Amino acid sequence: MSPHTRKNTDFGEDVITCILSKLPVESLLRFKIVHKSWCSIINDPNFIKLQIEESSSDINQQKILLISSKIAPSPCLEYNMLVFNIGSTNASSLSANSQVVSLQPPDFFMSRDVSYPLVSSCNGLLCMVCSFKIFIWNPAIQKYKIVQNPDPYVLKRVKSYESTLYGFAYDSINDDYNIVCTFVVNAKGSRYIVGIYSVNNEFWKKIDSIPAGYRLFDQNPVSLDGTVNMMATRSVQENGDSAFNKFAIVSLFVADEKFSVTPIPLQYCGSHMKLSNFANRLYLSVFVEMDFLVCSLEKDGELWTWTNVMKSPTLGSSIGLGNHNCYLDDIVYLKENEKILWRKTDGGFLEYDKRKEEVTEFTMNQISPATELSILFAGSLASLRIPWD
Repeated sequence: MSPHTRKNTDFGEDVITCILSKLPVESLLRFKIVHKSWCSIINDPNFIKLQIEESSSDINQQKILLISSKIAPSPCLEYNMLVFNIGSTNASSLSANSQVVSLQPPDFFMSRDVSYPLVSSCNGLLCMVCSFKIFIWNPAIQKYKIVQNPDPYVLKRVKSYESTLYGFAYDSINDDYNIVCTFVVNAKGSRYIVGIYSVNNEFWKKIDSIPAGYRLFDQNPVSLDGTVNMMATRSVQENGDSAFNKFAIVSLFVADEKFSVTPIPLQYCGSHMKLSNFANRLYLSVFVEMDFLVCSLEKDGELWTWTNVMKSPTLGSSIGLGNHNCYLDDIVYLKENEKILWRKTDGGFLEYDKRKEEVTEFTMNQISPATELSILFAGSLASLRIPWD
């Protein structure tokens, strides 16, 4: 092959790689059988990293994981259990008629549970906790890995706790995935025990706890760029005045296992405060009196900077904020065209169009109204450095 021909071939492969990296993971899995050279590109670890970056940052590739349940008698227990149905659909075009793709998690997840799972997502991988069983699952390639329970390694002499919060993050420095488990021993007393699991090394260890005095929100931690981020509040007293709450984001950098605290500016403090990750950006949504605000946080080293993204003075009154019949649950998705998607407490959805100042409510036809969990994730080819189960 002449140098000129070789140069054209290399250029062609670069172009193909760039194009393939922007495609949905479902297309990539089909294209692996089209041509050997395409299969080689798609299986390359460097391409997989590129595909993860593209899918995670593209807001149009975000999917919603939908989990619904029904009560069924247990064949071996005296009480009933929950049987789950899991599906996903494209978040940017979610509507009443959206097509929901049924997903098939490991059999043990589907058939043995008595409580709703805790779910965190990172790089297209889902960390799921149900009935004290933990596993990492990539629904795109149908692979999973069971993780050992943290209790014996982290709690030790502590016999009981109120609840747990699970975070899931990728440590790019060590090329490792980490699960962070926060045991809430006493929420009112701000007493926590934190453990971290290394997927590469397959072990749990106890680390320093949440910074003193901070009380965590009962919300799923949010991962971004090697951090696990949690909403928190702290009761303070100044100049002898009565105590009041100060809000902050508590972040754990998984690479060095150190916490940092980012105070939330006063103008972003209010009710229904929620931390979210939309297309690889960290957002805080909040109602300040009747105004709905969304701000983004950009990481600069170990510090965060705040940028106002959206302010809507009409959403609060449109949904009856402050009334006993206010039915919003969690913000689910922030679209490019200034539309906001919310979950409702009855299992339906609400979309608010800021430009038109209109609210549209709908229930998806293909899922049960009892759907109680909706998590954003981006499909990817991500794998682990250790063998799957």
